[in-house]
Amino acid sequence: MSTPTVGTEQAALRDAVARALRAPSEHNAQPWRWVLGTDHLDLHVDPTRRLRFTDERGHGVLLGCGAALHHLRVALGDRGWHTDVRHQPEDREGRRPLARVRIRPATEADPWARRHAAAIDQRHTDRRRFSGRSVPTTVLQELDDAARPFGGVLHLAYGGHRAVVADAMREAAERQPLQEGYAAELDHWTHRYAGGHDGIPASARLDGPPPSYRDLVLRWFPRGTLRQPRAGADERDASVLAVLTAVDDSPVSVLRAGEALSAVLLEATAQGLGTTPITQVLEVSETRERVRHLVVGMHRPPVCVLRLGWPEPRSAPLVPTPRRPLAQVLTEAPPP
Repeated sequence: MSTPTVGTEQAALRDAVARALRAPSEHNAQPWRWVLGTDHLDLHVDPTRRLRFTDERGHGVLLGCGAALHHLRVALGDRGWHTDVRHQPEDREGRRPLARVRIRPATEADPWARRHAAAIDQRHTDRRRFSGRSVPTTVLQELDDAARPFGGVLHLAYGGHRAVVADAMREAAERQPLQEGYAAELDHWTHRYAGGHDGIPASARLDGPPPSYRDLVLRWFPRGTLRQPRAGADERDASVLAVLTAVDDSPVSVLRAGEALSAVLLEATAQGLGTTPITQVLEVSETRERVRHLVVGMHRPPVCVLRLGWPEPRSAPLVPTPRRPLAQVLTEAPPP
């Protein structure tokens, strides 16, 4: 952990926002906006980047903003800063931030920060086949441990629970494309204009039919250029399914679940795992309620399904998806 210099808070916050640009978000819409004050940093939703037909409840926006907030925390912790975060529901006019961040020099090292900071640029959503190597329960426990500080819990879906989730995924993949506005929205975020710095480029979309691994059917995207790894001795995809849950359905809890999601993804990356966040099954009300009733229980709402596995040894490196420039996401608050 490096030692921060007194009086460099604004510079540290600006640098951390630049690192937080790599946070994941649905369709890589990057639905966050930061405002830098004299002694704090505010996180807002960018309303122009809501997926109004795909993410009707707005949970995906909050998850993305929460992931960006966690990336920011990690970047600051790695540089020797402690973050004090105040979460709050955003008001309808968008004037009140989702979170306000203040920082001070840390008195002790953050045990997660250095490890997760190193994983920020290595983490990518991988929609390809994973290897036949099983994921140890000890590793999965460490992923759950990463989620807990933010109110998240990972529910592993094995046996009958996995079958419930897999069936719900297939149904959601069939039903959601029939919803009004969904197809146009998907087309918008997969066919971005040159220099758009967002969306899902062809390099992140598979070049074959909709991916199906054992019992799992993933969301269909327009055909891209990403190729499956060359077949090895064992083509069996041994990926694990896990369902991340929040404390409740309130905006603050879902925002914090986004922080938990980021922590899980970065820890998985640090462990060498490949990850595929899956939200389609939770965007269709009938399949979402089925997962909630039959897999995780009614006391905690599911916010994201995760496919976790070891990448095929013959997998080519993934190309980083684009991110918007810092100037497009960070503004300075007017002087008081």
